[in-house]
Amino acid sequence: MTIGTPRLHEQNVELFARLNKELKSIQGQVGSGKADLKLSENLYDISKLNAGEEKKAETTQYMQNAKRATRDLEFLDVALDRLQNLTVKLQELAVESSNDLLSQTERERFILDAQGLKKEFFDLANQNDSFGNSLFGGVSGNKNPFVMDNSGSVTYEGSALSREVKVSPSLHVRQNFSGLEIFNNINNGEEKTSIFQIIDNYISSLGNDLNSGESSNLFSQSDSVDLVLPSSGAETEFQFILNTKDSKQKIEATIFGNDYSRIVSQINDFTTDTGVSASLVSGNRIRLEGSLDQLKITDFSISNFNPEKSYINVIKDINSSNVVERITDDRLQSSSINNKIMDAFELFSTARAQVSSSSRMAQENEAAAQDILLTLEEDISDIKEADLASLLTQLEFLMTNKEAAQATFTRITSKSLFDFLG
Repeated sequence: MTIGTPRLHEQNVELFARLNKELKSIQGQVGSGKADLKLSENLYDISKLNAGEEKKAETTQYMQNAKRATRDLEFLDVALDRLQNLTVKLQELAVESSNDLLSQTERERFILDAQGLKKEFFDLANQNDSFGNSLFGGVSGNKNPFVMDNSGSVTYEGSALSREVKVSPSLHVRQNFSGLEIFNNINNGEEKTSIFQIIDNYISSLGNDLNSGESSNLFSQSDSVDLVLPSSGAETEFQFILNTKDSKQKIEATIFGNDYSRIVSQINDFTTDTGVSASLVSGNRIRLEGSLDQLKITDFSISNFNPEKSYINVIKDINSSNVVERITDDRLQSSSINNKIMDAFELFSTARAQVSSSSRMAQENEAAAQDILLTLEEDISDIKEADLASLLTQLEFLMTNKEAAQATFTRITSKSLFDFLG
Protein backbone atom coordinates (compact mmCIF):
# COMPACT_ATOMS: atom_id res chain seq x y z
CA MET A 1 0.00 0.00 0.00
CA THR A 2 1.35 3.42 -0.93
CA ILE A 3 1.42 6.13 1.74
CA GLY A 4 1.69 9.68 0.55
CA THR A 5 3.35 12.57 2.37
CA PRO A 6 0.03 14.31 3.30
CA ARG A 7 -1.29 11.20 5.02
CA LEU A 8 1.96 10.75 6.90
CA HIS A 9 1.75 14.30 8.20
CA GLU A 10 -1.90 13.80 9.20
CA GLN A 11 -1.18 10.64 11.18
CA ASN A 12 1.65 12.26 13.08
CA VAL A 13 -0.43 15.34 13.89
CA GLU A 14 -3.13 13.07 15.34
CA LEU A 15 -0.51 11.15 17.31
CA PHE A 16 1.05 14.29 18.77
CA ALA A 17 -2.42 15.71 19.62
CA ARG A 18 -3.37 12.54 21.48
CA LEU A 19 -0.07 12.44 23.33
CA ASN A 20 -0.33 16.11 24.24
CA LYS A 21 -3.91 15.61 25.53
CA GLU A 22 -2.87 12.68 27.68
CA LEU A 23 0.18 14.56 28.94
CA LYS A 24 -1.94 17.61 29.77
CA SER A 25 -4.47 15.44 31.64
CA ILE A 26 -1.78 13.70 33.68
CA GLN A 27 0.05 16.95 34.40
CA GLY A 28 -3.26 18.49 35.57
CA GLN A 29 -3.93 15.55 37.87
CA VAL A 30 -0.38 15.74 39.26
CA GLY A 31 -0.72 19.48 39.83
CA SER A 32 -4.18 19.31 41.49
CA GLY A 33 -3.81 15.94 43.15
CA LYS A 34 -7.28 15.04 41.79
CA ALA A 35 -7.92 12.03 39.59
CA ASP A 36 -9.48 12.57 36.16
CA LEU A 37 -12.18 9.92 36.24
CA LYS A 38 -13.43 8.54 32.93
CA LEU A 39 -16.63 6.65 32.40
CA SER A 40 -14.90 4.06 30.19
CA GLU A 41 -12.22 3.34 32.78
CA ASN A 42 -13.61 4.30 36.21
CA LEU A 43 -17.31 3.36 36.13
CA TYR A 44 -17.33 1.92 39.67
CA ASP A 45 -15.52 4.91 41.17
CA ILE A 46 -17.80 7.33 39.36
CA SER A 47 -20.88 5.49 40.69
CA LYS A 48 -19.49 5.66 44.24
CA LEU A 49 -18.64 9.31 43.79
CA ASN A 50 -22.13 10.20 42.56
CA ALA A 51 -23.73 8.31 45.45
CA GLY A 52 -21.40 10.04 47.90
CA GLU A 53 -22.19 13.49 46.48
CA GLU A 54 -25.94 12.82 46.68
CA LYS A 55 -25.62 11.64 50.28
CA LYS A 56 -23.51 14.68 51.07
CA ALA A 57 -26.14 17.06 49.66
CA GLU A 58 -28.91 15.27 51.55
CA THR A 59 -26.98 15.27 54.83
CA THR A 60 -26.07 18.94 54.40
CA GLN A 61 -29.77 19.74 54.03
CA TYR A 62 -30.60 17.76 57.19
CA MET A 63 -27.89 19.64 59.06
CA GLN A 64 -29.27 23.00 57.87
CA ASN A 65 -32.78 21.91 58.86
CA ALA A 66 -31.54 20.96 62.33
CA LYS A 67 -29.85 24.34 62.73
CA ARG A 68 -33.02 26.14 61.63
CA ALA A 69 -35.15 24.05 64.00
CA THR A 70 -32.82 24.83 66.89
CA ARG A 71 -33.13 28.57 66.21
CA ASP A 72 -36.92 28.35 65.95
CA LEU A 73 -37.14 26.36 69.17
CA GLU A 74 -35.07 28.97 70.98
CA PHE A 75 -37.73 31.55 70.09
CA LEU A 76 -40.43 29.17 71.28
CA ASP A 77 -38.67 28.52 74.57
CA VAL A 78 -38.40 32.24 75.31
CA ALA A 79 -42.07 32.76 74.42
CA LEU A 80 -43.23 29.88 76.63
CA ASP A 81 -41.08 31.17 79.48
CA ARG A 82 -42.87 34.51 79.21
CA LEU A 83 -46.22 32.73 79.13
CA GLN A 84 -45.33 30.98 82.37
CA ASN A 85 -44.34 34.28 83.96
CA LEU A 86 -47.57 35.95 82.84
CA THR A 87 -49.56 33.04 84.24
CA VAL A 88 -47.84 33.46 87.60
CA LYS A 89 -48.78 37.17 87.57
CA LEU A 90 -52.38 36.24 86.75
CA GLN A 91 -52.40 33.75 89.62
CA GLU A 92 -51.10 36.41 92.00
CA LEU A 93 -53.87 38.78 90.90
CA ALA A 94 -56.52 36.11 91.36
CA VAL A 95 -55.30 35.23 94.86
CA GLU A 96 -54.95 38.84 95.95
CA SER A 97 -58.38 39.83 94.65
CA SER A 98 -60.06 36.89 96.40
CA ASN A 99 -59.21 38.29 99.82
CA ASP A 100 -62.40 38.37 101.92
CA LEU A 101 -61.34 41.69 103.45
CA LEU A 102 -61.64 43.50 100.11
CA SER A 103 -64.82 45.36 99.28
CA GLN A 104 -66.55 44.92 95.94
CA THR A 105 -65.20 48.29 94.76
CA GLU A 106 -61.66 47.30 95.74
CA ARG A 107 -61.95 44.04 93.83
CA GLU A 108 -63.04 45.87 90.69
CA ARG A 109 -59.75 47.79 90.73
CA PHE A 110 -58.00 44.60 89.57
CA ILE A 111 -59.86 44.70 86.25
CA LEU A 112 -57.33 47.01 84.55
CA ASP A 113 -54.44 44.79 85.63
CA ALA A 114 -56.23 41.72 84.26
CA GLN A 115 -56.97 43.47 80.97
CA GLY A 116 -53.28 44.42 80.68
CA LEU A 117 -52.26 40.79 81.19
CA LYS A 118 -54.75 39.69 78.53
CA LYS A 119 -53.15 42.10 76.07
CA GLU A 120 -49.69 40.66 76.86
CA PHE A 121 -50.98 37.10 76.33
CA PHE A 122 -52.53 38.20 73.04
CA ASP A 123 -49.28 39.82 71.83
CA LEU A 124 -47.33 36.66 72.70
CA ALA A 125 -49.88 34.52 70.88
CA ASN A 126 -49.14 36.51 67.70
CA GLN A 127 -45.35 36.60 68.10
CA ASN A 128 -43.18 35.76 65.08
CA ASP A 129 -39.64 34.43 64.71
CA SER A 130 -36.76 36.21 62.94
CA PHE A 131 -38.05 34.99 59.57
CA GLY A 132 -41.54 36.39 60.19
CA ASN A 133 -43.14 32.98 60.83
CA SER A 134 -45.75 32.72 63.56
CA LEU A 135 -44.67 30.81 66.68
CA PHE A 136 -48.24 29.70 67.36
CA GLY A 137 -49.87 29.67 63.92
CA GLY A 138 -49.08 26.08 62.98
CA VAL A 139 -48.55 25.41 59.27
CA SER A 140 -50.66 28.41 58.24
CA GLY A 141 -48.93 31.41 56.75
CA ASN A 142 -50.98 33.74 58.93
CA LYS A 143 -48.59 36.01 60.85
CA ASN A 144 -51.37 36.97 63.28
CA PRO A 145 -53.32 33.76 63.93
CA PHE A 146 -55.23 35.23 66.88
CA VAL A 147 -57.79 37.96 66.27
CA MET A 148 -59.51 40.14 68.87
CA ASP A 149 -62.80 41.80 68.02
CA ASN A 150 -64.15 45.05 69.42
CA SER A 151 -65.77 43.26 72.35
CA GLY A 152 -62.45 41.74 73.40
CA SER A 153 -63.35 38.22 72.28
CA VAL A 154 -60.32 36.33 70.93
CA THR A 155 -60.58 33.75 68.14
CA TYR A 156 -57.95 31.55 66.48
CA GLU A 157 -57.59 31.66 62.69
CA GLY A 158 -54.39 29.64 62.32
CA SER A 159 -53.82 25.97 61.57
CA ALA A 160 -54.54 23.03 63.84
CA LEU A 161 -51.27 21.38 62.72
CA SER A 162 -47.82 22.42 63.92
CA ARG A 163 -44.97 23.04 61.49
CA GLU A 164 -42.25 20.37 61.44
CA VAL A 165 -38.93 19.91 59.65
CA LYS A 166 -37.04 16.74 58.73
CA VAL A 167 -33.65 16.49 60.44
CA SER A 168 -32.82 12.90 59.48
CA PRO A 169 -34.22 10.26 57.12
CA SER A 170 -36.63 9.09 59.82
CA LEU A 171 -37.06 12.02 62.25
CA HIS A 172 -39.07 15.23 62.21
CA VAL A 173 -38.93 17.91 64.92
CA ARG A 174 -41.43 20.70 65.48
CA GLN A 175 -40.69 24.29 64.59
CA ASN A 176 -43.74 25.86 66.18
CA PHE A 177 -47.08 25.08 67.85
CA SER A 178 -50.67 25.35 66.80
CA GLY A 179 -52.38 28.02 68.86
CA LEU A 180 -55.09 25.47 69.63
CA GLU A 181 -52.50 23.33 71.43
CA ILE A 182 -51.21 26.12 73.66
CA PHE A 183 -53.85 28.78 74.22
CA ASN A 184 -57.13 26.91 73.63
CA ASN A 185 -56.33 23.55 75.19
CA ILE A 186 -56.56 24.21 78.91
CA ASN A 187 -58.32 21.18 80.32
CA ASN A 188 -59.33 20.45 83.89
CA GLY A 189 -60.81 17.06 83.02
CA GLU A 190 -64.26 18.41 82.14
CA GLU A 191 -63.93 20.72 79.17
CA LYS A 192 -61.33 22.65 77.19
CA THR A 193 -61.09 26.39 77.47
CA SER A 194 -58.69 29.14 76.41
CA ILE A 195 -56.42 31.34 78.49
CA PHE A 196 -58.33 34.32 77.11
CA GLN A 197 -61.65 32.89 78.30
CA ILE A 198 -60.15 32.27 81.74
CA ILE A 199 -59.04 35.90 81.93
CA ASP A 200 -62.46 37.07 80.71
CA ASN A 201 -64.10 34.91 83.38
CA TYR A 202 -61.76 36.35 85.99
CA ILE A 203 -62.62 39.90 84.90
CA SER A 204 -66.34 39.04 85.06
CA SER A 205 -65.89 37.54 88.53
CA LEU A 206 -64.40 40.82 89.78
CA GLY A 207 -67.77 42.44 89.13
CA ASN A 208 -69.52 39.88 91.33
CA ASP A 209 -69.54 39.35 95.05
CA LEU A 210 -67.02 36.78 96.25
CA ASN A 211 -69.78 34.62 97.71
CA SER A 212 -72.06 34.83 94.68
CA GLY A 213 -71.44 31.18 93.88
CA GLU A 214 -73.35 30.21 97.02
CA SER A 215 -76.71 31.72 97.71
CA SER A 216 -77.75 33.14 101.03
CA ASN A 217 -80.47 31.37 103.01
CA LEU A 218 -83.27 31.47 100.44
CA PHE A 219 -85.93 31.08 103.16
CA SER A 220 -84.55 33.86 105.33
CA GLN A 221 -87.66 36.06 104.81
CA SER A 222 -90.45 33.57 104.12
CA ASP A 223 -91.12 29.98 103.24
CA SER A 224 -91.12 30.68 99.49
CA VAL A 225 -88.70 32.13 96.96
CA ASP A 226 -88.61 32.59 93.20
CA LEU A 227 -85.61 31.73 91.02
CA VAL A 228 -85.22 33.28 87.59
CA LEU A 229 -83.10 30.85 85.57
CA PRO A 230 -80.94 31.90 82.58
CA SER A 231 -82.07 31.35 79.03
CA SER A 232 -81.30 27.82 77.88
CA GLY A 233 -81.34 28.51 74.16
CA ALA A 234 -82.19 25.53 71.98
CA GLU A 235 -80.51 23.05 74.36
CA THR A 236 -78.32 23.20 77.44
CA GLU A 237 -77.13 21.11 80.37
CA PHE A 238 -78.19 22.67 83.65
CA GLN A 239 -77.23 21.67 87.20
CA PHE A 240 -76.98 22.91 90.80
CA ILE A 241 -77.12 21.51 94.33
CA LEU A 242 -79.95 22.06 96.81
CA ASN A 243 -78.50 22.32 100.32
CA THR A 244 -80.57 22.01 103.45
CA LYS A 245 -79.38 21.35 107.00
CA ASP A 246 -79.97 17.66 106.59
CA SER A 247 -79.39 16.86 102.91
CA LYS A 248 -77.74 17.75 99.63
CA GLN A 249 -79.39 16.89 96.35
CA LYS A 250 -77.90 17.41 92.91
CA ILE A 251 -80.38 18.71 90.37
CA GLU A 252 -79.37 18.26 86.73
CA ALA A 253 -81.28 18.09 83.48
CA THR A 254 -81.08 18.86 79.77
CA ILE A 255 -83.26 21.86 79.05
CA PHE A 256 -84.80 22.58 75.65
CA GLY A 257 -86.11 26.01 74.66
CA ASN A 258 -86.43 27.42 78.22
CA ASP A 259 -88.74 24.59 79.29
CA TYR A 260 -87.67 24.20 82.92
CA SER A 261 -90.39 21.72 83.82
CA ARG A 262 -87.72 19.01 84.11
CA ILE A 263 -85.97 20.98 86.84
CA VAL A 264 -89.29 21.37 88.65
CA SER A 265 -89.95 17.63 88.39
CA GLN A 266 -86.51 16.72 89.73
CA ILE A 267 -86.82 19.03 92.72
CA ASN A 268 -90.21 17.50 93.52
CA ASP A 269 -88.72 14.01 93.25
CA PHE A 270 -86.55 14.87 96.26
CA THR A 271 -89.24 16.65 98.30
CA THR A 272 -89.40 13.78 100.80
CA ASP A 273 -85.68 14.19 101.54
CA THR A 274 -85.36 17.99 101.30
CA GLY A 275 -88.79 19.28 102.31
CA VAL A 276 -88.70 21.57 99.26
CA SER A 277 -91.31 21.60 96.51
CA ALA A 278 -91.19 23.47 93.21
CA SER A 279 -93.64 24.88 90.71
CA LEU A 280 -93.29 26.65 87.39
CA VAL A 281 -94.44 30.26 87.68
CA SER A 282 -93.86 31.39 84.10
CA GLY A 283 -91.20 30.92 81.46
CA ASN A 284 -87.89 30.40 83.24
CA ARG A 285 -89.15 31.50 86.68
CA ILE A 286 -89.77 28.75 89.20
CA ARG A 287 -90.96 28.93 92.82
CA LEU A 288 -89.50 26.98 95.72
CA GLU A 289 -91.59 26.43 98.86
CA GLY A 290 -90.97 24.65 102.15
CA SER A 291 -91.14 25.02 105.89
CA LEU A 292 -87.37 24.95 106.42
CA ASP A 293 -84.98 27.00 108.47
CA GLN A 294 -82.36 26.99 105.75
CA LEU A 295 -82.06 26.38 102.02
CA LYS A 296 -79.08 27.27 99.82
CA ILE A 297 -78.08 26.71 96.19
CA THR A 298 -74.45 25.97 95.30
CA ASP A 299 -72.36 24.60 92.42
CA PHE A 300 -74.51 26.08 89.69
CA SER A 301 -73.30 25.53 86.12
CA ILE A 302 -74.74 25.70 82.62
CA SER A 303 -73.22 24.21 79.47
CA ASN A 304 -73.71 27.20 77.15
CA PHE A 305 -71.78 29.35 79.57
CA ASN A 306 -71.73 33.10 79.09
CA PRO A 307 -70.18 35.11 81.95
CA GLU A 308 -72.56 37.99 81.30
CA LYS A 309 -75.73 35.87 81.31
CA SER A 310 -75.06 32.62 83.15
CA TYR A 311 -76.54 33.34 86.57
CA ILE A 312 -79.68 32.73 88.63
CA ASN A 313 -81.58 35.74 89.95
CA VAL A 314 -83.16 35.37 93.40
CA ILE A 315 -86.49 37.08 94.20
CA LYS A 316 -87.40 36.65 97.88
CA ASP A 317 -90.55 38.75 97.68
CA ILE A 318 -92.55 36.55 95.33
CA ASN A 319 -95.15 39.29 94.83
CA SER A 320 -92.55 41.48 93.13
CA SER A 321 -89.78 41.24 90.58
CA ASN A 322 -87.09 42.67 92.82
CA VAL A 323 -83.85 40.70 92.44
CA VAL A 324 -82.05 40.66 95.78
CA GLU A 325 -79.06 38.52 94.85
CA ARG A 326 -77.42 36.66 92.00
CA ILE A 327 -76.03 33.12 91.95
CA THR A 328 -73.22 32.96 89.42
CA ASP A 329 -71.90 30.01 87.43
CA ASP A 330 -69.26 27.97 89.23
CA ARG A 331 -66.71 28.97 86.58
CA LEU A 332 -66.74 32.52 87.96
CA GLN A 333 -65.73 31.41 91.45
CA SER A 334 -62.22 32.21 92.64
CA SER A 335 -61.41 28.57 93.44
CA SER A 336 -62.45 27.44 89.95
CA ILE A 337 -60.54 30.27 88.26
CA ASN A 338 -57.42 29.57 90.33
CA ASN A 339 -57.54 25.91 89.37
CA LYS A 340 -57.79 26.76 85.69
CA ILE A 341 -54.91 29.19 85.93
CA MET A 342 -52.83 26.38 87.41
CA ASP A 343 -53.97 24.12 84.57
CA ALA A 344 -52.75 26.78 82.12
CA PHE A 345 -49.38 26.95 83.86
CA GLU A 346 -49.04 23.16 83.66
CA LEU A 347 -49.92 23.23 79.96
CA PHE A 348 -47.25 25.85 79.25
CA SER A 349 -44.72 23.88 81.31
CA THR A 350 -45.48 20.70 79.37
CA ALA A 351 -45.13 22.55 76.06
CA ARG A 352 -41.79 23.97 77.18
CA ALA A 353 -40.59 20.46 78.06
CA GLN A 354 -41.57 19.36 74.53
CA VAL A 355 -39.58 22.25 73.09
CA SER A 356 -36.57 21.24 75.17
CA SER A 357 -36.85 17.66 73.94
CA SER A 358 -37.21 18.74 70.30
CA SER A 359 -34.25 21.10 70.63
CA ARG A 360 -32.10 18.31 72.06
CA MET A 361 -33.04 16.01 69.16
CA ALA A 362 -32.30 18.75 66.62
CA GLN A 363 -28.88 19.42 68.14
CA GLU A 364 -28.03 15.72 68.33
CA ASN A 365 -28.99 15.21 64.69
CA GLU A 366 -26.99 18.28 63.66
CA ALA A 367 -23.92 16.78 65.37
CA ALA A 368 -24.61 13.39 63.76
CA ALA A 369 -24.95 15.03 60.34
CA GLN A 370 -21.60 16.77 60.81
CA ASP A 371 -19.95 13.42 61.61
CA ILE A 372 -21.52 11.84 58.53
CA LEU A 373 -20.32 14.74 56.38
CA LEU A 374 -16.76 14.30 57.62
CA THR A 375 -16.86 10.60 56.73
CA LEU A 376 -18.35 11.35 53.31
CA GLU A 377 -15.71 14.00 52.63
CA GLU A 378 -12.99 11.47 53.37
CA ASP A 379 -14.58 8.84 51.11
CA ILE A 380 -15.12 11.31 48.28
CA SER A 381 -11.58 12.60 48.68
CA ASP A 382 -10.21 9.05 48.46
CA ILE A 383 -12.07 8.50 45.20
CA LYS A 384 -11.02 11.83 43.73
CA GLU A 385 -7.42 11.67 44.96
CA ALA A 386 -4.88 10.92 42.24
CA ASP A 387 -2.27 8.13 42.48
CA LEU A 388 0.82 10.30 42.02
CA ALA A 389 3.30 7.42 41.69
CA SER A 390 1.27 5.87 38.90
CA LEU A 391 0.70 9.22 37.22
CA LEU A 392 4.40 10.09 37.25
CA THR A 393 5.22 6.74 35.68
CA GLN A 394 2.60 7.33 32.97
CA LEU A 395 3.89 10.87 32.48
CA GLU A 396 7.46 9.66 31.98
CA PHE A 397 6.28 6.94 29.58
CA LEU A 398 4.23 9.37 27.48
CA MET A 399 7.03 11.91 27.28
CA THR A 400 9.42 9.20 26.11
CA ASN A 401 6.90 8.11 23.48
CA LYS A 402 6.41 11.68 22.37
CA GLU A 403 10.14 12.29 22.04
CA ALA A 404 10.58 9.06 20.05
CA ALA A 405 7.68 9.93 17.78
CA GLN A 406 9.08 13.42 17.20
CA ALA A 407 12.54 12.03 16.36
CA THR A 408 11.06 9.51 13.95
CA PHE A 409 8.90 12.11 12.28
CA THR A 410 11.89 14.47 11.91
CA ARG A 411 14.04 11.82 10.27
CA ILE A 412 11.34 10.77 7.83
CA THR A 413 10.37 14.29 6.82
CA SER A 414 14.02 15.28 6.30
CA LYS A 415 14.44 12.71 3.47
CA SER A 416 13.99 13.65 -0.19
CA LEU A 417 13.32 11.57 -3.32
CA PHE A 418 16.97 11.72 -4.24
CA ASP A 419 17.91 10.08 -0.93
CA PHE A 420 15.73 7.10 -1.80
CA LEU A 421 16.97 6.94 -5.43
CA GLY A 422 20.66 7.05 -4.52
